[in-house]
Amino acid sequence: MNRLNQLIVPAVFMLATLAVLPACGAIEAEESSASAVPVQIIKLGQGATAGLNGKIIPDQSINIVSKASGKVAEVRVQEGSKVKKGDVLVQLETSELTQQVKQAEYSSTAAQAKLADTQAGARTQEITGLQSAILAAGGAYQQATAAVEQAKAGLDLATSGYNRLRNAFESSSNVSQDDLDKGTLDYEKAKAGYEQALGAQKSAEAQLRGAEAKLELAKVGPTENTVKALQADVERLNATLELANSGLSNATITAPIDGVIVKKGISPGELAQAGVQILSLVNMDQVQVELSVMDSQITQVKEGMAVAVKVQNVPDKSFQGVISFVSPVANSNSNTFPVKVKVDNKDGLLFAGIVAEVQLNASQMSRLEVPKSAVVKKDQKEYLFTAENSTAHLVEVKTEEKNQDWLYVMPNDNIKANQQIIVKPADNLTEGTKVKAE
Repeated sequence: MNRLNQLIVPAVFMLATLAVLPACGAIEAEESSASAVPVQIIKLGQGATAGLNGKIIPDQSINIVSKASGKVAEVRVQEGSKVKKGDVLVQLETSELTQQVKQAEYSSTAAQAKLADTQAGARTQEITGLQSAILAAGGAYQQATAAVEQAKAGLDLATSGYNRLRNAFESSSNVSQDDLDKGTLDYEKAKAGYEQALGAQKSAEAQLRGAEAKLELAKVGPTENTVKALQADVERLNATLELANSGLSNATITAPIDGVIVKKGISPGELAQAGVQILSLVNMDQVQVELSVMDSQITQVKEGMAVAVKVQNVPDKSFQGVISFVSPVANSNSNTFPVKVKVDNKDGLLFAGIVAEVQLNASQMSRLEVPKSAVVKKDQKEYLFTAENSTAHLVEVKTEEKNQDWLYVMPNDNIKANQQIIVKPADNLTEGTKVKAE
């Protein structure tokens, strides 16, 4: 009996022990579950199609100014007028400008005629006239020469008579002082007549030589310098004419492109000032969307890339666009890069100033979206808590603003789509903390 009791007691103790062990495991599991931090968990979705917000501007926008100052005679457009390239928009008064053109034309024509005559040389009639002038000058010279010979003979005679009287007056008293004075006067007259005849002969000779030189020049033609001087004068007057024509042309202000007048700042009778804006013209057949792209995205944006553009005022339509410009230089006050997208607007549904969303293909730029409440900021860095096997793990991320409630998260090796993340993590949540979903 004692031996039986000895066998039964250990057996019962072992059974009791085996019964207690499972109970202890259950208690430990309950305690572990009770110590886990309750959290809200969501699953990251697939990468969203990237959307970049920008403002629509006209593809062509021109501030029209007057090149010349003048009184406005006529304004042919109003705000909202549709115009074609070359249409007259504003006409200035042109009466004075027209007179300036005419005067310049007359001067230019006269200079050209003079140059042409000079280059053509002397005509036959001119040669004949110059030859006649030489004959006349030659005859005058011959007459002058004959007059010199006659005056010389008279002077010789007067000199001989004067010498005889003077000798007689000095040697005897037969010649009176009056006789000597009369002889002296005759000599002076003869001498003066001779000198006058010599002067006339020289003048006649000069005229003859001048006539001969004119004939020679007429036969040879103008010198190179003469022609150059006349050509320069023609060019100067032609430039004056071009300037006058330009001034007249500038008085008519035309449309440089097709488009719509969006602003008019001048009326008939007012004075247009050179260089001052008078009209604004835009062409909205094609528009541009101006974007500012973050430095983390700019390398994925390429010129020529096709994009979709959406605007709030046409919610059911997506416009096709093409990236036309990607700046290699960031804005000076931010880390964003200017980007422009061209969009066809033949239907006129897009208006300048409207905010547009430019959507790129997910394959080109894929980003995950998370609520801002899931992001933890520490030491100027951003983190997310993931939940794996009921354990919280701290993962560093980079985010970009989407709107007031959501952020874009760039995927990396530690954060991917379909991963569970903790929303609104408590301050006491740390790496390795046990968690349970609420």
